[in-house]
Amino acid sequence: MNPMLAQRLRERTLPYVEQLPGTPTEVVAGEEDALRKRLMRLAFDVHDGPMQSLIAVAFRVRELQRAIADAGSLDAETATRELNEMLGELTSTEASLRNLITALEHGHPEIETIDEILANELASFRRRSGAAVTVSAPSFQPDSASQAIAIKAVLRESLSNIAKHANASAVTIVVDRAPNGILVEVEDDGGGFEVTDVRKDAIGLLSMEQRVALLGGDFTILSRPGGPTVVSARFERWFDGAAAAYAAHATPARR
Repeated sequence: MNPMLAQRLRERTLPYVEQLPGTPTEVVAGEEDALRKRLMRLAFDVHDGPMQSLIAVAFRVRELQRAIADAGSLDAETATRELNEMLGELTSTEASLRNLITALEHGHPEIETIDEILANELASFRRRSGAAVTVSAPSFQPDSASQAIAIKAVLRESLSNIAKHANASAVTIVVDRAPNGILVEVEDDGGGFEVTDVRKDAIGLLSMEQRVALLGGDFTILSRPGGPTVVSARFERWFDGAAAAYAAHATPARR
């Protein structure tokens, strides 16, 4: 890698992305590999955050176009509500992009709380599915912006798959954390599937696996024909105050 380019990449990415587990604070041997990993995480942040939001808005625009083309199937009040919700999503996406830019410039990204992440993803899911949802989660903030985006990506992809394929009537979401880890689990009572039949090049699955692994975590899918299906992701805690933060907010909330 060109030395000047490497230096610029260091200056841009080191303040934004935390050190990977086992990586020294001073970037020495293997710095090119470390920089690639940080840039890959940044790419995932863009893909799993703002890009997915834009894809979701595009899908809703197409649905609205179809409803308008189907004469008499859409009233003005419904159309206005849909447009307002899409404008809100675009505003949120703009804020996410600005946050990424600010993080690259200054190294201080804003981090969504678990409450905010769940509220946004559940609102989107409930627009597409009538399944009853039970949530158990404490109120806390993930350790980093990358971790928050990864948690959001796991929830979004899991709920999207349920809405599109599972024909589920009940969904249970559990988010839990301890001093050494954060667990995200999504279970549905839908039709299930044979895990070995899932294409390993499926973009959504590959994205979740790589994203969680890149943050030092584990990702699993358990399912069988007839259900249930359980998607689990475990993330490591990365800062010294994790135990204190856990003790300060140890009571889970139900939604």
